[in-house]
Amino acid sequence: MKKLLPALFLFAACASAPPARPPQWSEIPAPILNALCAKLHSEGVSHESQISLLKTTRPLITANSIGGLGRAFGKQGDSAMMADVLNSSLQPLPLAVTQGGNCNWRPVDRIDARRDHETLIVEVSAPFVNPFERGEAGLFARMSVGGQAPQWYWIPVAEHNGAWAIGMVLPLDLHEE
Repeated sequence: MKKLLPALFLFAACASAPPARPPQWSEIPAPILNALCAKLHSEGVSHESQISLLKTTRPLITANSIGGLGRAFGKQGDSAMMADVLNSSLQPLPLAVTQGGNCNWRPVDRIDARRDHETLIVEVSAPFVNPFERGEAGLFARMSVGGQAPQWYWIPVAEHNGAWAIGMVLPLDLHEE
C-alpha cells in the first residue's frame, strides 16, 4: 500500500491541478532514484547488479525524447521547438545518491567506454514541465549497457500543498536518433 500512495497522491493532485512548474531543487532527491530503482527491479535488473550513475543531470531533452513522451500521452507537437525551449532554462544538478538502498549505485563523473562497456549506466535529466500533461513535471532517465541499447523512462512529479509526489515511472517507447 505504501508504494501506491505516491502514485495515488500524484493522480489526485493532477485531477484539478493548475499548470505545472518544475521543481526548484538544488539536487535531484534520493526518492527519485529510489522510484527508478524499483522500476528497474520490476523489469528484471538484479538487486546485486552494480549500476553506474552519472552524478550530475544530463541534457536528455531532445526532439526524439520529447516525441517519445508525447506518444506516451497520445499527443504530439513540435518536438524540436519544445526541446529547445525546455533546454534553454535547465541547469545541471547533482544527484543525491544514497547507498544501502535497493540499488547498488556506483556514482561516476562520466562514462568511460573502456571501463563501462558492459556496465549498466543510468543518466537522469533535470526536472522540467511535461508539455503534454497539465499539472505535471518530471524527469527523463536513460538506462543503457555501456551507452548502447538504451531504455528511456519518464519519472513524473507533481506538487501538492507544497510537497512533491512521485508518480509511477513510465517506460517510453523511444529509439535513439
